Amino acid sequence: MLEKILMVADAIISVAIIAAVLFQSGKAGLGSTFGGSEGSFMGKGNDLDTILSKATVVLGVLFALVTLALAKLNM
Repeated sequence: MLEKILMVADAIISVAIIAAVLFQSGKAGLGSTFGGSEGSFMGKGNDLDTILSKATVVLGVLFALVTLALAKLNM
């Protein structure tokens, strides 16, 4: 039961990481589609970029922890 819950959480977190990375502004990605590159023109990112970069780090750590827990359960 716990393994199934962790597998679903792992899938949800991985989709959230993909979305967070794609919505960040930069040379490529969906962030520039919504005007994300305009805020970083003067060298300073906007608030959305800051939130998305922090969310990417948090989601990455969560993904690693959940994946390690799954690996430990399958041993």
